[in-house]
Amino acid sequence: MISPGLDTSRTAEVWPECPYRVRAATTKELARPLAPNVLFAVAYENGATSSGTDPRHAVVPLARLNDVRGGEIWESRSPVHAETTGAMSVAENGEVMMIRLSIPESDLVDTEAAAARLYSELLRVTTTRGYPHLLRAWNYLGNINQGDGDDERYRRFCVGRHRAMSLHPKFEGSLPAATAIGTVNGGLILMALAGRRAGVQVENPRQLSAFRYPRAYGERSPSFSRATLLPWADGAELMVSGTASIVGHASAHPGDPQAQLKQTALNIHALVTQPGLARRGFLPDLLTLYLRDPSDLLPVLPLLQPCFSGTPVHIVQGDICRTDLLLEVEAIYRMPRLTRK
Repeated sequence: MISPGLDTSRTAEVWPECPYRVRAATTKELARPLAPNVLFAVAYENGATSSGTDPRHAVVPLARLNDVRGGEIWESRSPVHAETTGAMSVAENGEVMMIRLSIPESDLVDTEAAAARLYSELLRVTTTRGYPHLLRAWNYLGNINQGDGDDERYRRFCVGRHRAMSLHPKFEGSLPAATAIGTVNGGLILMALAGRRAGVQVENPRQLSAFRYPRAYGERSPSFSRATLLPWADGAELMVSGTASIVGHASAHPGDPQAQLKQTALNIHALVTQPGLARRGFLPDLLTLYLRDPSDLLPVLPLLQPCFSGTPVHIVQGDICRTDLLLEVEAIYRMPRLTRK
């Protein structure tokens, strides 16, 4: 786990070069059959109910709010093996695995049990296949804010996820970066990147670690890290979790989307420039903004370029895990790729 003053510069020595390249993709590109070298592709399509027949192609039922891209494509440097078994799809290239599992709305009557079952299956499959380290996870949960208090669906999901994750010893020191976003379609889609090597868990100096949240936020705290550092030999990569306007553990600027976006950007900046990471020179590569209310799009648009150094931001509509949060941002930050002679 990254802490202030920790120098992680030597960790890259034992890692290979990055076995994939993630890039933005247009809607037309994502509609075509995937090339053999594609490890994984994500397309945002409002109202979608299926990801089709290619196990490498995931469709997330969220509406796109701008035209920067239709999703993203992960291209592999090595041959890809992919398969689908029931409601589970996997794609692997010998160094990392992308896995997607889903359950319908009818199986979410007991959200806690469903989440525990899905995460248990995720951990079983990744471990059995030789990719025991979760590096990044995405959770798309229908009606995420449904219910009151501890009965809220997201809180029940957190309890179930904790039940599965906490079976592993010292699990809080190896939690992946993660995003949890609400959809209107119902059901639960879980996607994860797993690896043969363990990433370095990174926490944020401006925020209390999510797994240490006080009881007021639910029976079990959310089981994720603020980011995962992947020290590839040709340039480190930082997988940044969905980040919102939270300082310490409290939501900041309720009702003000512009102030929440600025606070979110400050949080991400503090994360990627903290001691032990700053000397790496991380730059934003891929950014996705999840916006609860489409009417907040116009107020936040002028702030995106100054907040994120001009990097294009993909914007989709999705509910945030707390009702007083209007938006969150997830990202991949990278060091400039090193040239090998």
